[in-house]
Amino acid sequence: MPDVMIGDTPPSRAAAVPRGTGVRPVFRFLRAVREVALTCVAFLGLMCILALILGFVFKASFVVFRTGSMEPEFPVGALSLTVQVKAEDLAPGDVVSVRREGSSVLITHRVVSVTPPESDGGNPSLILKGDANSSQDPLPYEVAAAQKALVTVPVVGSWVMTARGPAFIGGATLALAALVLWAYWPKRQPRSPGH
Repeated sequence: MPDVMIGDTPPSRAAAVPRGTGVRPVFRFLRAVREVALTCVAFLGLMCILALILGFVFKASFVVFRTGSMEPEFPVGALSLTVQVKAEDLAPGDVVSVRREGSSVLITHRVVSVTPPESDGGNPSLILKGDANSSQDPLPYEVAAAQKALVTVPVVGSWVMTARGPAFIGGATLALAALVLWAYWPKRQPRSPGH
């Protein structure tokens, strides 16, 4: 006859799984969200560093089109990457950003003509015109250099202008602080068996 064990019960399934090894799906999801958010923040930080390097080495900058004077090729809200170019190296058809002497207003229009300086030590004279304008700009621009547009992306400029607003900056600061706090919040250690 086979031996019969009396009074023994099979161990429960809960007892077979060590405490602390089961991770709820919601915790896994939140952990994944945290990792993705941290990766995005790191990527944005890297892009800012690269932009600073480009600006320092190549005198690059970004220009946002706020008016429709260059439509349809450059719509309102478009963002252009520009680099500094000597005025004498510009050619008709180039799109440039210039400021008149003593003015803080940035004008981004297309070059119609480039006239060499009339005297030694002078600056070339640029005639500009907006693509959507019926006439050329009223006065020439006498400048030593200008920011030449290289690459233009539509819509992104509107996002940049929104991101420069105080409401967005305040919200982004709070969100970043919460993310960092979440990432470095002390994790609860699992209780060892028998305690």
